[in-house]
Amino acid sequence: MSRKLDNWLEAYLAYTAQSESPEDYHLWVGISSIAGAMRRKCFFDMAYFLVYPNLYIVLVSPPGRCKKSTAMRIGRSRMEGIQGLNFSVDSTTRERLIMDLVQAYVDGESAMTAHSTEFASLLTSSGMDMVVFLTDIFDSPLEWIHKTKVGGTNKIKAPFLNLLGATTPDWIATAMPLDTIGIGLTSRILFIYHDTPRVRPWRPKLSPEQKILGQLLQEDLARIAQISGEYHFTEEADEYYDQWYKSRIQDPNYTGDPRLGGYFERKPIHMIKVAMIVAAAMSDETVITLPILQHAMRLLSRAEERMPQVFANVGKNPLNNDIENVYAAICDAADGLPIGELMDRFKYSVRKDELIEIIDTLSVIGKITLRGKLYTKAG
Repeated sequence: MSRKLDNWLEAYLAYTAQSESPEDYHLWVGISSIAGAMRRKCFFDMAYFLVYPNLYIVLVSPPGRCKKSTAMRIGRSRMEGIQGLNFSVDSTTRERLIMDLVQAYVDGESAMTAHSTEFASLLTSSGMDMVVFLTDIFDSPLEWIHKTKVGGTNKIKAPFLNLLGATTPDWIATAMPLDTIGIGLTSRILFIYHDTPRVRPWRPKLSPEQKILGQLLQEDLARIAQISGEYHFTEEADEYYDQWYKSRIQDPNYTGDPRLGGYFERKPIHMIKVAMIVAAAMSDETVITLPILQHAMRLLSRAEERMPQVFANVGKNPLNNDIENVYAAICDAADGLPIGELMDRFKYSVRKDELIEIIDTLSVIGKITLRGKLYTKAG
């Protein structure tokens, strides 16, 4: 049976075009959907280990701002009903997630997609035990063994966990200490940040073409779920990846933000995973061409532009959050804002001396400038 759509991801963006959620949210929800459909049957051979297409993707925005849950539900609706795809419950503990994976074993793999519209709840349900488990299971080992408190043993055979979650910058700042950012679990997560929804009618209406597209997306995703085997680079793609990989060794983190250091160390693996998914979106052939690899690079680079904002409030400075809020207010004002208006806006969160410190900080780092009596965005 041949595909109905030339490019599943492009068709998915067309299907979700009436949603207020940012296009990038729908793009990465679509990528997660394909990853969940591919499961452990698809892999890339790295000689010493295999890379599978599972991803940990977390949508981030201020509370209630960008319809994170809505974007996730649309993606899940395309996955439901496809044979062989398993889901965890939205709110779960580590022990329940382990048992779900154990019970999901079929056809030589324990594959599952976890959708957590409240990523904070997922992590805090079992504390550091959940963080350690998610970190361990990400690389899809041959098996994962868990000794229970009563002396029993749970063994997950050939685990494959694909994770899609949503949270807010404030929760990350509150729940994740500075010394845990950039290492361990967070280095394995693709954080997709947005703070502005798309302008759409309050009540979405699908065209007849979009309704048909929704059905075709589900049918083609079922086809993608049948792909199996080893993915490999073409010669051109291999040369491109090799040159890029070598060029980044001395300075992998081009942002200069130490909080993203762990992510950039793992970016080569993220790129292979995303390239496999982009290839699967277009064809049943397990070949990664140069254009596919370059497209995967562009997708990651676009996400990286906003990634520092995910951790904007993380750090030892208690004014971090207020600095970002004051800067956003100045940027939103077309002609700038006088200090009196800034004080009036933020009088409930900062004292006068703290606001002056915030303004001095933004001025020193070159983010704002004073023109007459108005503070405006620099540049």
